[in-house]
Amino acid sequence: MPEPVVELNKVWKRFGRQWVLRDLSLTVEPGEIVALLGPNGVGKTTLLRVIATLIRPQRGEVRLFGKPARTIEKERGWIGLVANPPAFYRHLSGEENLAQSLALSNKPAPADQILAAMERVGLPPGRPVSAYSSGMRKRLALARSLLLEPRLLLLDEPETALDTGGKGELVEVIRAAAGQGAVVLATHDHGFAAEVASRRVEMEVR
Repeated sequence: MPEPVVELNKVWKRFGRQWVLRDLSLTVEPGEIVALLGPNGVGKTTLLRVIATLIRPQRGEVRLFGKPARTIEKERGWIGLVANPPAFYRHLSGEENLAQSLALSNKPAPADQILAAMERVGLPPGRPVSAYSSGMRKRLALARSLLLEPRLLLLDEPETALDTGGKGELVEVIRAAAGQGAVVLATHDHGFAAEVASRRVEMEVR
């Protein structure tokens, strides 16, 4: 049996005196698309950042790809996080941003592959990101995910600011990513979660 991609066991996380995650356990198997649902302040973004190893919980165990999260090294390159809003260099063009992201991830790609990824998500080349709308930045984040091919894709409210066409492309990207590993996404949109997720987890303020 393959190891779970994500295993959280009784995880607690606080900021100052405020506990954001309390006694949370979650397992994500290969091929799963798990949607985290719940209102603002329930800890969805914090949970994604814990899984991405950007922050450590005060208590509990986090295992990724069958290993304790604190011990993984090369496996960090298998994790892709799309934040809300996604971060890019505003003075660079879309394709320059993608080339930079790939270089930093030690996954360089030829220019034609980068342009093909932009075309797939409906973005024209040559524009600085400072001229992008919120929806265009989300589309660029999708192109980055296509190129990086993570084994664990983490998405924070990926559907916001996308039009109908953009949401359709997002669903395709998510399903393709799940075929390579697993996807965990945070969303307020129950309809979107019902369409794309294989499992939904309702988080509550505790």
